[in-house]
Amino acid sequence: MSSSPLPGDPASPAAPLPPASVALMSLFALLALITGSVAAASPPRAPAAPVRVLVYSGAANASQDTVRAGVDAVRKLGTDNGFGVEATGDPAVFNDTDLARFHAVVFNNTAPGKGSSATLDKGGRAALQKYVRAGGGWVGLHDAAGTGEWDWYDGLVGAVPDRQAPDRQAPVRHGRIEVLDHAHPSTATLPGAWESPEEWPGRRTGPAPTVHILAQIRADDGIADLDGDPGHPWSWCQNYDGGRSWFTSGGQTPSAFREDAFLAHLLGGIAWAAGAKPGDCTATQDGSFQRTRLTTGGLTDPVDVAVAPDRRVFVAQRTGELKLVDQRTMKVSTALDLGYAPEAADPADGLTGLALDPRFAENHWLYLLRSGAPGKDVALSRFTVDGDTVDPASERRLLTLPGRRTTAGGPPPSASPPSGSLAFDRTGRLYVATGDATPPLASGNPDDPRGAILRITPQDDGTYTVPEGNPVRAGTASTRSEIYATGMRNPFRLTVDPVSGRLLAADTSSDGVVGYFRITGSGPVGRPYCSGGKAHGAAECAQRTAGGMGAAVPGGSAAMGGAVYAHDPGSLYRTKFPEYFAGKWLTYDPAGRRFTTHTFQREDRTLSGPGSGPVAAGGLQSVKPVFGDMEWHRPTAAAFGPDGALYVVDAGRSGEAGHDGGDAGAGVFRIDHVGDSRLPGADITADRDNGSAPLTVAFEGDGSGLPGRAPVTYAWDFDGDGGTDSTEPNPSHTYRDEGRFTARLTVTGHEGTTAMAGQEITVGNTRPRVTVHRPGDGGVFRPGDTLAVTVGVTDAEDGATSPVDCSRILVRSDAGRPGPLRPLPGAPGCQGSIVTEAGDAPVSGAHRITVRYTDRGGPNAPALTGSASLTVRTAFQEAERFTSTGGSHGGAVAGNRAKASDGRTLTEIEDGDWVSFGPVHLGGVRSVTIRATPCGIGGTIAVRAGSPDGPLLGSVTVPGARGGDQARPVSTTTALKGTPESARLYLVFTDSAWNSEGPDLFAVDWLRFNGPGARTA
Repeated sequence: MSSSPLPGDPASPAAPLPPASVALMSLFALLALITGSVAAASPPRAPAAPVRVLVYSGAANASQDTVRAGVDAVRKLGTDNGFGVEATGDPAVFNDTDLARFHAVVFNNTAPGKGSSATLDKGGRAALQKYVRAGGGWVGLHDAAGTGEWDWYDGLVGAVPDRQAPDRQAPVRHGRIEVLDHAHPSTATLPGAWESPEEWPGRRTGPAPTVHILAQIRADDGIADLDGDPGHPWSWCQNYDGGRSWFTSGGQTPSAFREDAFLAHLLGGIAWAAGAKPGDCTATQDGSFQRTRLTTGGLTDPVDVAVAPDRRVFVAQRTGELKLVDQRTMKVSTALDLGYAPEAADPADGLTGLALDPRFAENHWLYLLRSGAPGKDVALSRFTVDGDTVDPASERRLLTLPGRRTTAGGPPPSASPPSGSLAFDRTGRLYVATGDATPPLASGNPDDPRGAILRITPQDDGTYTVPEGNPVRAGTASTRSEIYATGMRNPFRLTVDPVSGRLLAADTSSDGVVGYFRITGSGPVGRPYCSGGKAHGAAECAQRTAGGMGAAVPGGSAAMGGAVYAHDPGSLYRTKFPEYFAGKWLTYDPAGRRFTTHTFQREDRTLSGPGSGPVAAGGLQSVKPVFGDMEWHRPTAAAFGPDGALYVVDAGRSGEAGHDGGDAGAGVFRIDHVGDSRLPGADITADRDNGSAPLTVAFEGDGSGLPGRAPVTYAWDFDGDGGTDSTEPNPSHTYRDEGRFTARLTVTGHEGTTAMAGQEITVGNTRPRVTVHRPGDGGVFRPGDTLAVTVGVTDAEDGATSPVDCSRILVRSDAGRPGPLRPLPGAPGCQGSIVTEAGDAPVSGAHRITVRYTDRGGPNAPALTGSASLTVRTAFQEAERFTSTGGSHGGAVAGNRAKASDGRTLTEIEDGDWVSFGPVHLGGVRSVTIRATPCGIGGTIAVRAGSPDGPLLGSVTVPGARGGDQARPVSTTTALKGTPESARLYLVFTDSAWNSEGPDLFAVDWLRFNGPGARTA
């Protein structure tokens, strides 16, 4: 293996580079890797010989002064830190023999583009690719970014820049660089923010979702030519094709190589790429986290979660049950049932908050926030956990608070149900948010805790004290001294940063305005000011009062504050979250079905460059998405466990009942960080989960395992006695005794990693079957209507000797308040009604009705719940709230239009396009009125059933726009003839005169179904 110096670059137009030299070499100080970790997958390779680094500057795009500064800087870093450096501009070095001598290759403002003899030819590219695939490291400085002509290299870099024209040099300007990853060796020692003069790069593509962003440019500091993201990626890294890639946008000017911060950044990047220092570059990559389902169903309206020190998972359901998931056995049990009557199941009430005592491992105390009488009061109580159950007699009530509502009715369909949340800080103080669904806001009234955040210190005897620092002293007349922070309406999911001790909360106001708050002191924190990135009532989104911080929420909708991660480097849990997440606030949005991380500035900094200013500790630095490859229904709670994994409760598809009586899609999940590796998956399906004894169940587990069908072993425990009953992937088992059993599957991979799944089997009882005969699925109503409800129940055990007890049937709906059910005269079943909420303004939307029946169980078998669900929809429908769209030209688009109903309308309508609404039950519907704007050539709207070419029910004609006249909306009605009772309705738009060079057909604002619909006669 050659060790001779490399030649200089003969093609360089300027003076040749200094002769390459080899500095005295010694090993980097290697940081220890945790033995057996799979979380930091593909860790840096520990060099077997003294570290050597190649600096390549052939055909560099930067000035020769910058190129020389880069070479000199890397050489000095090598001398000062004990690694060898060789520099060249000759592409001949890119061969297998020479590259094998180096642990990392630095591309010094150069890329393997075309147009120069110093660029890489086919053989050089093949050698670089082979070098990386063998585990080599690559470092790119500024103009080493992708070229757009070699896909593999563009992937290695992670982005392709917008190249400046050859005769135009981009301006060099001061800008702020912000560190997002304080754990990686290239950014760990840097300040949270610093300034640098650079040519700030725009990008044609990327960075790719496979890269991990280390630092960003604050684009709203006045730096032009960047994209709209206020946090523009500046440096990133990734494990790529067997090797390591590290890129920085810095290093474009000679002055950059004289900055201490940039030199520390470059040194850490080289050390990581060379395999001399560990660092995790999978922390934010898609696919680097693995989700494991801990429950198989049966959850109803789960709203909060807490994880015990022994990793048992407690889940609070708004319906009043406290569920317990034991990860050792995969058994799911009901630890406590508050016994809510059906009338207490309104979505505005129920069990909403859960917290474990900071000394739970010793005292076994947990705290619950729940409704008492519906709409009357809210109780905060302490309970004691005994094994897997909670003794109701252990209750110690600390607080009794006013109800979340002051009216007898529930919230209108458009309102979010009020929240409830509990959180302890590190000193044992408990924060309590009760929420408020009462307009106007109660928060701010010193004697009304609704909408406020309370702070108390629980005592061992079941009482509490009020800590110093609350705004009002205890004993002050007409006040509640427990109140800590005011000015919000519905703060949801309180969190206390375990390191800083700051209180974090998200809030949704009555008009849908959403905000996130970092609260550093007592008193008013102000209303949230941002929703969808638009300011509401304030000059800027980041408004601060009493230490509060309002932050923009992309897209609006409900806000929920999640957990803050406290990294424990001593934890032996192999798939704990990486240190990157330490101190970051993980938030989530049930409506948008997404997770984001909020990063805060760590220290005060004074920045003086143009567009900059002082940077305060605790200020919002960035909001970034995470878990982008995971699909969610409605995440409602998330908490980190003592193992460093994240536990998430998903409430499932809104209002849709599952086969087992729970909410469809609801579940409890654990998220592990696996990096580039995978844990084995465990998944159970069973052909039945209930029935009379003896009960034979066929299980399937071959959906489990590892990618690529890597070998795994299976171990089944059917009866929960801890033994192995089968090692087959798809066994069957006959249960002869009555009772409830947890069938557990353990899957073990070749590295010894395991995964488990459980399936509840009930023997001695059969799940009841529930059907809803009325209203029809998709029935149409107007706000204020009363809807008739008719329910049938078939139960093998309960119905065998007596009629079904109607009082055991629970009806829930966000469309209005259900009344009690009574026996149906002359026929089996039960009937009742739902009184929908009245309103003056048109309300558009689809609403769910769920019906559940819980049987009486058997002598040795627990009760089971059967359920059914359906949709009802308002007679008035905004056209842009369609179910789906398509057609000859891609379908219609929802666009903004100030004068349209709700400010939006259907646009981009071309010949053959369609939108659908479904399901719609047309019983009692006689006609439909469609409002459209003749802003194009006009055409026909056909109403069809079942498909775009299904039976024609009716049609309307929209005229074309008149030349020079402002388009005015028109409303046209068509009778619906030969209508099926229930179908997906299609609006099909046609005009054969349309062509791609001309305007669209028209815009559609809304449609209204006419007739009595589903209302009770």
